[in-house]
Amino acid sequence: MLSNQRSLDTEWKDSFTVLLLSSLIDMKVTMLGTGTTYPDPDRVQSGILIELDDESVLFDIGAGVYHRLTQAGLNLKSISSIFITHFHIDHCSDFLMLCQNLWLDNHDKPMNIYGPQAIEQWYRGLFDIAFPYAQDRLLINVRALKETEAVHVGEAIISNTPTIHGTMETRALRIDWRGRVLVYSSDTAPCRDVIDLAKSADVLIHECNWLDGPNPEGVHTTPSQLAEIVEEIAPKKLVLTHVSPDVVSNKKKVLDIIRRRTDAEVVMGEDLMSFEI
Repeated sequence: MLSNQRSLDTEWKDSFTVLLLSSLIDMKVTMLGTGTTYPDPDRVQSGILIELDDESVLFDIGAGVYHRLTQAGLNLKSISSIFITHFHIDHCSDFLMLCQNLWLDNHDKPMNIYGPQAIEQWYRGLFDIAFPYAQDRLLINVRALKETEAVHVGEAIISNTPTIHGTMETRALRIDWRGRVLVYSSDTAPCRDVIDLAKSADVLIHECNWLDGPNPEGVHTTPSQLAEIVEEIAPKKLVLTHVSPDVVSNKKKVLDIIRRRTDAEVVMGEDLMSFEI
């Protein structure tokens, strides 16, 4: 009886140790692309890599992101899921390059691709019309995300909400993993749904495409608008992304405008910049 009790105690301690150690593993985030469609020698287009234990998730895969993945030293076969926030070219154009690499490397595990309702039409356009030679080379599951739907990727829960980005259906994304929360705005003007999605976020990655001044309504976010958003959300850290050359050239002014309204750490994202949550 005593021996059995010791065995149970040992198993319980081992299980507790594994649980404790796993909870201490951080979510690693790498800003693969922080630029826009405008040429920038130091920034490619939109893409974020999130590493969770032994699998990786991509939020967007714009032009240049495939190259950044190789620079980051990632095993491309570890990518289990890709979430494309919308189908502007600067958020999805390197998807086929990744597929071709995985096909040539004999990748035989399924990969899940999520996006707004247009994803099935976009996917057929790529493989049925534009590049039929690449069709059926990989095991790819394509799924249209319903508004506010949450999906599981391993232990992570990834939820979404619509943004305000002209006439394009676009989604902001939130990932909850072992008590950590990251939110990515994608492209958006100030949006109540995005603010609500980002409540309790440890890190908010938010676009800041324009400087303050006269700009088209309902497309992107300016520094002063972002300052108000961050003041309400109160994340621990704010990372600016989708920054135009004008915003980059005025980096100090932009950051000062936002920092006046928040105690959060505020940084302008740089390509290949990594941090842990």
